[in-house]
Amino acid sequence: MPELPEVETVRRGLLPIIGHRIVGCDVRRRDVVRDRT
Repeated sequence: MPELPEVETVRRGLLPIIGHRIVGCDVRRRDVVRDRT
């Protein structure tokens, strides 16, 4: 099955957004830990 260009565009658009969300969550957790200690 050939790759659809539309699917590739969606993947390239969503992956960075999901990555930023994950990184943001990690940073928030670290900040909370710093405040507690």
